[in-house]
Amino acid sequence: MRALLLPLLLLPALVRAQSTLNVEVILNEPDAGGQLMMLLCPSKEAYDDEKGCIPKMVKADGRTVRVSFPDVKPGTYAVKVFHDINSNGKLDTSWIGWPQEPYGFSNDAPVNMGPPSFKLAAITVTEGAQTARINLR
Repeated sequence: MRALLLPLLLLPALVRAQSTLNVEVILNEPDAGGQLMMLLCPSKEAYDDEKGCIPKMVKADGRTVRVSFPDVKPGTYAVKVFHDINSNGKLDTSWIGWPQEPYGFSNDAPVNMGPPSFKLAAITVTEGAQTARINLR
């Protein structure tokens, strides 16, 4: 009987250990249409190669777009986002590789000759709901 009760007693602790991360993206071209392409990355490795990140794609509608990531485990994450204005599913770049569509990172991490490091873009997700804001460049 004890073996059956223990998992039931631990279940509330497991349920509480989940969080919701809401990301508010401030568009710099709110009337451009298209979609937002976003990745929530749980580690430096995932951030660097984009494998293991949680993707989201939402319509870019209005000045502020809110994207929700429910059931996220508390921890350190980084967010990458770009405004895919022409809805071709990729970040368009110039011939030298500079983005031609608006983009941003959590913490509004600075960009210097390439994307910011995971450390600069890292945010800490705690239990419960929280909101991060990204201003697109």
